[in-house]
Amino acid sequence: MTVQTRFYQVSGFRAHSNGWYQYDDKPMIHALASEASGHFRPGGSHTPLELVLGILPCGASYVLLTTEQMHLFTQKHRLHIPRGSWRSSDFLSLSPIHFRSEAELSSKLATYKQRPRNKNRRETEEPRDNSQANRGYVAGPISVHYRAYFEQQRYVDMRGRLRRLQYFFRRTLYHLLAKRILPEKFALSPPSWLAGIRVISIAFVQWSVDKRRRDERLQNPNLIEVGITDAHFPSFFDTLTGTTLHLKLKQAAKNPHSKSQIPNHSKVEEITQSELPQRLRTLFDHDAQKGGMPLILLCHDEEMTRGILCRAGIDVSSYESGLSGLLPLCPSEDKVCL
Repeated sequence: MTVQTRFYQVSGFRAHSNGWYQYDDKPMIHALASEASGHFRPGGSHTPLELVLGILPCGASYVLLTTEQMHLFTQKHRLHIPRGSWRSSDFLSLSPIHFRSEAELSSKLATYKQRPRNKNRRETEEPRDNSQANRGYVAGPISVHYRAYFEQQRYVDMRGRLRRLQYFFRRTLYHLLAKRILPEKFALSPPSWLAGIRVISIAFVQWSVDKRRRDERLQNPNLIEVGITDAHFPSFFDTLTGTTLHLKLKQAAKNPHSKSQIPNHSKVEEITQSELPQRLRTLFDHDAQKGGMPLILLCHDEEMTRGILCRAGIDVSSYESGLSGLLPLCPSEDKVCL
C-alpha cells in the first residue's frame, strides 16, 4: 500500500475544502458522513468514519483527508482537487479520528469556524486562525511551544518537562497493535516491531504524609509498595495474559500511616527495601537490540522512576521520553511498501 505523505485539510482556516459548495460546510459534512467505502470506513460500512487528525508544530490541530480519500471524494462528487497540500513532515503527529454520526462530524468541524474579523486589526496584519479549536495557540512563541507539546504529549508543564505519555502517539500505537488501522494511512512505514513489543507498567507508591521537599523525596523516596504489570503485545489482545505483581515493603507495612489495600487482580509479595533493587534489575533485564523487541515503560512520575531505577543499577541513559521514536512520520514523497 502507498504510504500517505500528503494530506488535505477539511474545514477551517485556509482549508483545502473551502472552495467547495460555496464555502458552505453542511453539504460537505453530509457527503463525508455518507461515505461507506473502505477508505473511509476500514472496519466496514457499519463502523465509524475514519479521518486523520494532524497536529502542527505551532499547536494547531486540523482534520485531514489522505490523498486517496481526496481523490475518491472529489471524483464521486465532481469537485476539483485543491492545489497544494500538507506534507506529513509538516506535522508533529498524525493519528486516527473517528466519527460515529454526521452530528459528531459537524460538531467537530464547527470548532474550526473562523470568528468575525477584529475591526481594530491592522490592514497589514497577517490573518491568523482564530477558531475555537486553535485560537490563542498560534499567537506567540510561549503559546506555540506549550500547545504543541500539550497536544503531542497530553500534558507538559511550562518548563517543558514530560508528565504523561504522548497521547496521540499512544492512541496510534494502540490502534496499530490491535490491527485497527493501517500505518501507511498515517504516513508511517510498517514498523518492524509490530510482531512483538513489551510493555511494563510500574507504579512506585510513596507515603502520602511525606512533606519533605521534592528534591529530598527524589533522592530518598519513602516507598510503601510497588505495582508492576508486564505484558507482550499484540499477543495480549488474544490471550489477555501477563504478569501482575504487587510488592509490599516490609518496613513500610509496619508504618501506621500506610494505607495499603490488597489488590484484587495481582499476586502480592512482601519484600524488604534491600531486596527491591535486585527485583527491579531482574524485571528490566531486557535487550531490545538482541531480541528486536522494543520496551515501553508506563509510569506515573518519570523523574522519580528514572531516579529509582538508576539507583537500582539499571542503565536508563538510553530511555527516551514519549513514543515518537517508535512512530517516525515518513518525510519522503509517496512510496510503495512491498
